[in-house]
Amino acid sequence: MIEKLRRFSKRIASDADGKQVFDSAVDLAVESTGAERGLLVLQKGKKLVVQSARNVDQESLRGREARMSLTIARQAMDEATTLLVDDAGKQDLFSSSESVFELGLRSVLCVPVWNQGEIMGALYLDSRFIAGAFGSRDALTVEALADFLSIYLWKLANAEKTAELEARLAQSASKLESVQEQLDELNSLTVRAQNLKKSKGTRGQSPFPPMIGESPAIEKVYAIIEKVLDNDITILIQGESGTGKELVAKAIHQYGRRKDQTFVAINCSSIPGTLIESELFGHLKGSFTGATRDKKGLFEVADNGTLFLDEVGDMPMEMQGKLLRALQYGEVQRLGAVQTKTVNVRVVAATNRNLEELVARGAFREDLFYRLNIVSIEVPPLRRRKEDIPLLVQRFVEVNAVQGLSDVTGLTPQALLALTRYPWPGNVRELETVLKSACLFAERPLLDVDDFEALSRAEGILIEPGDPASFEGKTLAEIERDVILATLKLNDGNKKRTATVLGIDRRTLYNKLKLYGVM
Repeated sequence: MIEKLRRFSKRIASDADGKQVFDSAVDLAVESTGAERGLLVLQKGKKLVVQSARNVDQESLRGREARMSLTIARQAMDEATTLLVDDAGKQDLFSSSESVFELGLRSVLCVPVWNQGEIMGALYLDSRFIAGAFGSRDALTVEALADFLSIYLWKLANAEKTAELEARLAQSASKLESVQEQLDELNSLTVRAQNLKKSKGTRGQSPFPPMIGESPAIEKVYAIIEKVLDNDITILIQGESGTGKELVAKAIHQYGRRKDQTFVAINCSSIPGTLIESELFGHLKGSFTGATRDKKGLFEVADNGTLFLDEVGDMPMEMQGKLLRALQYGEVQRLGAVQTKTVNVRVVAATNRNLEELVARGAFREDLFYRLNIVSIEVPPLRRRKEDIPLLVQRFVEVNAVQGLSDVTGLTPQALLALTRYPWPGNVRELETVLKSACLFAERPLLDVDDFEALSRAEGILIEPGDPASFEGKTLAEIERDVILATLKLNDGNKKRTATVLGIDRRTLYNKLKLYGVM
């Protein structure tokens, strides 16, 4: 879009006639907003005259539709402000108008066009069938287009002031860059607003915050969590490192009937085998060298709550039998003690190893495996839920901002597309780390492709900004088409996920695909 506006500015600076400029302006306004119809009207004496129209036939231009459009354009000009109407039938100004109901008019966007301090006309866009078809980003784009039209009208009236015209065009080009930044920021803020909705089941927000995602793969995890929340069966969570297994365990605890009790976690791979028994079951003073006082084990600490055994596949064989007994009978015995103690603990275990293979090799007890694996939850790797990357990215960016790491507010669409192409062997944890580093060293509010050079060097798959080899011999429209179709293929034809990855709304995507003959 930015390139098309630049081309339009060059046409204004050239000797193109008024008809070409006006038609180009309306075409660009309709294309950039996805409007159904568009008009450019200019003041001629005391009348408003339609200078250019798109998707409006001559009969309509002479009928009630034209009168309604001119009435709305006149209001925007009189009030000297952009008019953005979500549903004309519900607006006080239009609801009493018979034409609104008869014509089925819904959404309207109308922007005044100025000339030397006076309003000379308006760019009018509408949709007869979609309420809320236009938003703040559309208004910013059309306002930028109206600025260029203002310059052209000024040029027509002041053809001899060429030098001043060039200066104003340069100022408008600078303003255009600022508008593009605002559009990108508005896009990131829109995603942020969707992600911050807290109601259960809201689109873009999981039912178990702080878990994030709406992909089919993560939805399966949510469904299993929902089933097991309020019972005490043992859960085995499986998945690669960095996928968020502990978040799943915490969700089971925090949203279940034990939520007001203690949640205790232990990483079985990080504690020496000689100490893990004491950690789990406790000890009495003097039971071994260094035991200077009685100590509760984590089973006792978690009594009536939840005990999370992370990386249970790394537990020493001699401990596995004692863990099995605790699970079967709900009894624990401190080191050095004679009596046992009954505890009421829900156990949730997790592993990034294949326990069935360990059982086959004799490295893990078969009876313990079946005791742990009553219900299994497989947390998908990030490469199988790439449609969740925009949601995860925005959450991590916001967290980094809250922590004071940077003023980054989001990513450019190119950077977001690049991140979806990376395989993420370290999963969500790697994504979080990469974004933290990028935010820390960022010099702009929006992260771009060049902020992730380390990933590009590691995998060689990220989009290289400005790489001429990838664009050679192609027009901007052809490059855009290639990116959209490639992203659609990457997401297995899922248009909803494709629109999310590209940072555009689905209506815009559908219009593009229809243009390409895909729909």
